[in-house]
Amino acid sequence: MGSLPPITFYQYHQWRRQMARCFDDLAAELAETGTVRPRCSGEEMALHLGIDRAKSLTRNQPRLVAETVAGLDEDRRDFDWDWCSTVLFEDHDVLMLFDASLDGIEDSGNELNHALGLANLAAAAWFAPFRPDQARDPDRCFRTS
Repeated sequence: MGSLPPITFYQYHQWRRQMARCFDDLAAELAETGTVRPRCSGEEMALHLGIDRAKSLTRNQPRLVAETVAGLDEDRRDFDWDWCSTVLFEDHDVLMLFDASLDGIEDSGNELNHALGLANLAAAAWFAPFRPDQARDPDRCFRTS
């Protein structure tokens, strides 16, 4: 949670549980289908952070990564994090939240937010589905541990 942008630092327990569920939802989808498609801003942020972590591990812990993927089929796109970032996201708007010069861009009344047609950047809106017809089951559970 410490890797999230500053607008999230003062969110309450329930918000943090929902953010953790974004990571869980993506992991479950990947295990079930072999791919992921973020369905809300929280999932986009979780996926960006996951890709960033994977990139860091391949650079800083190559032996651990080699042991982890040993026995898996190889693909020419393995470890191509830019390609992952290109194909797994419709846009990278949530990353603007890390740019201090864009402070306030999450506010729908912000001039730049309005001009760019941004949506769901305010922390309170992170878990609203981009497309209601593709929303995850609202009755799914939270992790217990």
